Amino acid sequence: MSPVPPPGDGPLAGRRVLVTRAAGQSTGLVERLRGRGAEVLEVPLLVIAPPADPGPFHVAVRAIDGYDWLLLTSANAAHALANAIRPAPLPRTLRVASSGPATTAVVRTLFPDTPIAAQATSRFGSPGLARALALVDVSGSRMLLPVSDRSPAAIGETLRGRGALVDVVVAYQTTIAEAAGPLLRAALDFGIDAVTFASPSAVEAFVLLGGVPRDVLAVVIGPTTADAVRSKGLYVAETAEPETTEGLADAVERVLLRTPGKR
Repeated sequence: MSPVPPPGDGPLAGRRVLVTRAAGQSTGLVERLRGRGAEVLEVPLLVIAPPADPGPFHVAVRAIDGYDWLLLTSANAAHALANAIRPAPLPRTLRVASSGPATTAVVRTLFPDTPIAAQATSRFGSPGLARALALVDVSGSRMLLPVSDRSPAAIGETLRGRGALVDVVVAYQTTIAEAAGPLLRAALDFGIDAVTFASPSAVEAFVLLGGVPRDVLAVVIGPTTADAVRSKGLYVAETAEPETTEGLADAVERVLLRTPGKR
């Protein structure tokens, strides 16, 4: 857990926020919150790693020229693909679809020469991507969908029902950072005003490791994560709009400005 900085200037001065995102993925959020005066406790609850069996993913990547569509539902999937094909660019004939503003921003950074043919603008993850492709004729199209080992297969089934040939391959695995348990419990005992979640997996880890206080104010990045929070009996105080790091920081600010501090 990072040292707690002294209270700063800004609208969130004196408020304490717990950030649970995996190590290396929370920098932008932490900087934005600290820039607004918040005290930030960083306790990464997840570890992102290569899949236990990387074979199917690498086979699919080597055959990427044979696909018509690449479907990216998370920034982690985009990073895994970029690492697997580096330094080769994506085929020019490949049509890319991305879900959510945050994922789209990462895709554009990693693959600047590849136009995005379809993108979800208002919903996060697979549901948003399915909606973005609703008016696209995918019948007979070969589609590559790299996912987490924890990702639901609903979008693949939906597109297959419309006649697409979808290869769903595990590009990375998400595991709970068991060693973070004592740090999480210490942070909760220390006292927090809000906690941020960027994925359902982080919510699961929080509950398993934390001994969760039921009055915690959860601020989430999208509706899928919000559903996961509610399923655990916790309160969704705000959902980011837009579903980006900046949107999440703005959502935290909205929550804390209307909620009295606990200290």
